[in-house]
Amino acid sequence: MKTQFPDNFVFSQSNLQTYLNCRYKFYLRYIQKITWPAQVTVDDLRFEEDRNTGIRFHQLLHQYFIGFKPELLIQIAENDPDNRISTWFQTFLASQYAQLQGKLESEKTITTCINDRNFIVKYDLLQFKDGQYTIYDWKTSNKVPNREKLMDSIQTRLYPVVLSEAYQNDQPINFIIWEIIAPNAPIVFSFLQQEIVNNARYIKELTDEILFLDNRDFFKTSNTRQCKICEYRSYCNRGTMPATFEELDENGLNEIEDYWITNGYDANLV
Repeated sequence: MKTQFPDNFVFSQSNLQTYLNCRYKFYLRYIQKITWPAQVTVDDLRFEEDRNTGIRFHQLLHQYFIGFKPELLIQIAENDPDNRISTWFQTFLASQYAQLQGKLESEKTITTCINDRNFIVKYDLLQFKDGQYTIYDWKTSNKVPNREKLMDSIQTRLYPVVLSEAYQNDQPINFIIWEIIAPNAPIVFSFLQQEIVNNARYIKELTDEILFLDNRDFFKTSNTRQCKICEYRSYCNRGTMPATFEELDENGLNEIEDYWITNGYDANLV
């Protein structure tokens, strides 16, 4: 039976990445709307604390770019219960990104329709300077992500496509990912128009695939390692106990960080 999607379903980085990770998880979360049935790991509190700290750091940067006085923000950072915030903010102030010029739009949400599909994206910062857009994404990961993995990620593919479509932009788009643990080594992508067109084609094929699946085609992932850190694992008879920190390898840690960033509470904030 063909899947009945909610009216005006909106695609995002979060739900598209969920689909690629596990079709069945996508089905439970976004079609059946089953919410939060289990812990992700036994160390949930640790990862939630990291996530919340990252959100507060993003809020500081947002306040900086909309004109709050740096002295006030320094004081807020110094009074934060997590002392990493103060260190991170001082690192930001010493970086080139505290001196950006041009038109700057912080925490910018864009919704647009592409090929009769609705999309929503939230950008940490958009810069328009000398006729060209640059996307900035601030990350507070515990490990520096792999460049090749980022290049193939939904976020890196989708963000320039939505920006190009919404703003009818035909110029190259830069995408800069700044990791706070590697402030002097930003990950920089520059997308020419043809690359954006190619990614738009990929996104169309992916959303076509999702929308035309039958219910039975939302099958479970074959990558059972992901099941240990999936809050829906009990629905699949793939275990009821969450993974311990010691059981996770580097990929598992990165997947949990991705979860808190893009899937936790269905937020798309970080």
